[in-house]
Amino acid sequence: MSITIREALQLPDMVQTRLIAGAGGLDNPIRWVTIVEVLEDATRLQEGEFLITTGFGLADNTERLSSFIPSLASQKLSGVAIHTGFYLREIPAAFIEVADQLQLPLIEIPAEINFSTITKAILQPIINRQFETLAYSQAIHNRMIDAALSRGGLAAIAAELATLTGGVVSLVDALGFEVTQHGTTEQREEAEGEGSTHSIPIRANREHFGTLSLVKPLHAWKELDDVALQHASTLCALEYVKERAVSATEWRLKGDFVEELLNGKQMSHSELESRCRMLGYPLAGGHLVAALKVDVSDDAGLYELHQSAIMLMRRLCDRQQRSYLLRERPHYLLFVFPDNRASLQLLELFAQRWEQLHKEYSLHLALSTPRQQLSDVATAAEEATFALQAYPLLAKPPGILRYRDMQGYQFLFPYHRSEEALQQLWKPLLAPLIGYDSKHNQQLLETLSVYLQQNGNGLQTSQALYIHRHTLKYRLTQIEEKTGYHLEDAHQRWQLQLALMARSLQQQLYPSQAQP
Repeated sequence: MSITIREALQLPDMVQTRLIAGAGGLDNPIRWVTIVEVLEDATRLQEGEFLITTGFGLADNTERLSSFIPSLASQKLSGVAIHTGFYLREIPAAFIEVADQLQLPLIEIPAEINFSTITKAILQPIINRQFETLAYSQAIHNRMIDAALSRGGLAAIAAELATLTGGVVSLVDALGFEVTQHGTTEQREEAEGEGSTHSIPIRANREHFGTLSLVKPLHAWKELDDVALQHASTLCALEYVKERAVSATEWRLKGDFVEELLNGKQMSHSELESRCRMLGYPLAGGHLVAALKVDVSDDAGLYELHQSAIMLMRRLCDRQQRSYLLRERPHYLLFVFPDNRASLQLLELFAQRWEQLHKEYSLHLALSTPRQQLSDVATAAEEATFALQAYPLLAKPPGILRYRDMQGYQFLFPYHRSEEALQQLWKPLLAPLIGYDSKHNQQLLETLSVYLQQNGNGLQTSQALYIHRHTLKYRLTQIEEKTGYHLEDAHQRWQLQLALMARSLQQQLYPSQAQP
């Protein structure tokens, strides 16, 4: 540790020295004392050093005389003391003026004081404080280890740091969630008024887990508080690594269980109950499957984004004491939740928080219809993944697309599994329109789509297409002739609508084969 210039000047052996200039830097810490008779290269000096010199060679060199104080200030020295009476009878006025400007403490040492007296006076308290720091650091280490081993986790470490320092401690994870905060009401009020905040990132294996912050009134802050903060951050990093290992095991167990359910493995009620109890998931009540996909053009960073999504879901569920099951797929994630309003609110919050954290990566989130039995989640998962595939046609991030709200696209389930099945739904009806449009440069297919979107309203359709009503009538007649379907017939109109949807879905799922 160190002492400041102000503290050094108050030492008994320093009473005969005199501060000449640079009072603005009196609180600079002295890291070490360096004696240099001939200063030829100031860049060899380090930040925080206190330089003692006789000024040899300065009086006869105008260039060195003018650059002396600026060169020391640029190296961020704590201060400089000049031993007068040898080579400089008095400190030049130019030194005093520049030292005041640069707030570099400039001290005069009279000839009758030895170098050794000054160095001993300053170094002794520095060394004493270093020993004190080592002892305190060991005591902190022991108390922090006890806190970490108490199974209290991150909260126990933060609480011990607050006790040791008398400050307010907060821990915010990498997702922006406040994990814990410790400190009395009085401490918080005092810190809010004139508090000084020191923060340190929590890192391990090049991964950022969060930030640990300590807030204390400026006048009460001690250098030893930084030692305690550093110890605490190291233990928090270890705690996160341990938590990550536990979570990985938990995710694997949950994933294996869900995979067995998705594969249709037959389980007795007692086995289901036992597995759910072990994983902390409620067996009673209904169940929902949510499918989640991060919209990225390149799969290179998909794994990291999936891990970020998993961590965000875990943090939200932990804060709300919610249970879920998880299964990872190469390009999307499957979550199983209890069927209740709280789960829906959780998913909505998840989508909102993801958009705040990762604006550059859109999130597609789809939801199945509920199932009363957990053993039926396989079909629910198929619904959710189908809705996820159709998401770009029907929803926009951060919205959640429910299978039941797919605007009729759910009637194409399970035709979506086969490109040929989808094509058979639309090609017999729409191929004649597509062929006619291509040959005659017309827009019969577009006209049909807009007409159905406008619920058969001719005026609104002609306005949407910017065409005359007679042109619209001609096109509708052509559509009926080429499809053999009458637009006045609700059933036939629905079949045309379904054909358009099937073609759109094929274009979404099989873009390379979208043309007839």
